[in-house]
Amino acid sequence: ERRRTYRRERLALMPDRFTVFLATGGNGAHNHFVMLSELLRHSANLQVIAICGRNKQAYNELVHWRAQHPDLPMYIEGYTDVMHELMQVSDLIVTRGGTTTCAKALHFGCPIVFNAFGGIMPQESLTWKFFRNGAGTPKIENGDDFAALIDDWILHPRNYESYRDAFLAQRYQDDQAALIEDLIQLAEQAAGITVVRHE
Repeated sequence: ERRRTYRRERLALMPDRFTVFLATGGNGAHNHFVMLSELLRHSANLQVIAICGRNKQAYNELVHWRAQHPDLPMYIEGYTDVMHELMQVSDLIVTRGGTTTCAKALHFGCPIVFNAFGGIMPQESLTWKFFRNGAGTPKIENGDDFAALIDDWILHPRNYESYRDAFLAQRYQDDQAALIEDLIQLAEQAAGITVVRHE
């Protein structure tokens, strides 16, 4: 109920509609318009949260795009201090493989779709492997990939639910330290080193 209320009262969105969160880095680099054009086809079934960091031009362009496409409910924000709240009221987040964002998404139970437009950067590869191997997290490299994924999930909700369940199964409910240890071990393996830990 809190999630429904937040969507309705804080974001002026529909309380029960499938919600796609388009995220970006602090500098505002994004592929939002490519993805929005695909989401527009499902405007009767979903809604969008979009953030654009400190990129004022991107913010203004998104506001203009929203005005031209009133059928697709959308909440827009620039740089945000409530990323954790937006994740908790979203059904999925489309994001690059930044460790902080991905760890928050896992903690708050918001399934990830990896934005791999332009490829996966070296610093994102460990996060991508962790979620791909553990949950089969999807990766999109262009608008067609995104369209196929959204089409499938809207037409076959059980496919989304199966992915969501696999994603949530990666959470460490009882011991967050175990997750941190796993991530450290992944980094050590990738770097070919062992870090000496002091008790």
